Amino acid sequence: MRFCFLVFVFTIFTNSSGAAQGVSMSPTRLFFSGNPGETVTETVILNNSSDADYTLSINYKDWERNIHGDKVYYESGTLEKSNASWVSTLENTVTIPANSTKEIVVTMKIPETVADDQVTNCMMFFTQLATQADEAAVQGGIGIITLFEFGLHIYHTPPSNSVKSLEITNMEEVTDTDTESRKAAVTIFNDGNVVNDATVEFELTNTDTGTEIKLDPRPISMMPGSEQVVLFPLPEELSGNYLGVTIVKMAGSNDMRVGEKTFAF
Repeated sequence: MRFCFLVFVFTIFTNSSGAAQGVSMSPTRLFFSGNPGETVTETVILNNSSDADYTLSINYKDWERNIHGDKVYYESGTLEKSNASWVSTLENTVTIPANSTKEIVVTMKIPETVADDQVTNCMMFFTQLATQADEAAVQGGIGIITLFEFGLHIYHTPPSNSVKSLEITNMEEVTDTDTESRKAAVTIFNDGNVVNDATVEFELTNTDTGTEIKLDPRPISMMPGSEQVVLFPLPEELSGNYLGVTIVKMAGSNDMRVGEKTFAF
């Protein structure tokens, strides 16, 4: 969520699912691939199914995930693996009339000097601009305008990169210091050289009774060289000796990773 203070107050809601107020975006991620010095393009489609016209500004941010997988944003060009300066569109603002579809061509000009094995990324934001009617409503006493914003993930993967691999490096019980609740923490490292989407499953089997407990799976998406701790809330009444099993299923592959550890609760 971002707050902009001009003559009046805006509230901008960042939408990661690609749909808000009748406007949707597809896809929500663009994957570019090209060699140093090449220019490549991809297309994103904005659909406005509402009865109102919308004008959106286009801007860029760097981003990465923290150790728990949450996105952290920076000014464009801040991070070493940023490709924000490579990306452009024909216009910095786009208007989508009511009940219409707009195609946006996104161009990536890959620098001659870029490393030929490094995956890079950035985020392209489409932010709704307030209209004169919105401003009039504020001046009329409403006070707050609710706007929306889409984030489009942009990645560049060198053509030679093709290794999809994740490694389970640790499994342990941790306590949430805020809620004092217990959780199973599974640490995963992307030791491949491509962006890796996966589902992490965790289940417990009581070694004395054979009772099985399957916890809700967690989706992850990781850049090469990144590490993430996936947390699974444990039942409050859990007690006894258990075998914990982690299963990591990678999207687009039959390959999986399995880790085991005994726990005494």
